[in-house]
Amino acid sequence: MGKNNKGRKNISAPVKKQGALIKAIEPASTESDPVVFSFERIQSGKYCFSSLDAPHKIAVAESIFRRRSLRWSDAWGAGRHGLGLEKIGCDAIAGATIPKFITADKATLLVFRYNGLAPMVGYRISQIFYVLWFDHDFTLYDHGS
Repeated sequence: MGKNNKGRKNISAPVKKQGALIKAIEPASTESDPVVFSFERIQSGKYCFSSLDAPHKIAVAESIFRRRSLRWSDAWGAGRHGLGLEKIGCDAIAGATIPKFITADKATLLVFRYNGLAPMVGYRISQIFYVLWFDHDFTLYDHGS
């Protein structure tokens, strides 16, 4: 009746560690990563890429090309009217409706410039800058005097 187990080894079940702590891995900082631009979230309407005239579209492409190796840490120190950026609050936006996917944790928007001082407004997740609007006529938000 007995089976011939000669040469076979039983596989034992792994021992479970009860009560072991599970620790989340801290995400690596993306400050030393290059800025990646995404047009995936551009909003339709007056401030959309398709609403820009040809010179503004060219300026957008040139501004992204100039930033092709710009790291986030360098963008913060590059000056808001140069290759750098600035922060604005969502409450500053007057010319468009804030998309529903902009949640409280993204209540601060970022602004890069193109075509001189014309702003492209969006938000950051990790190393990606998601463009929402191109403020080609400076009416999306109050730019001060």
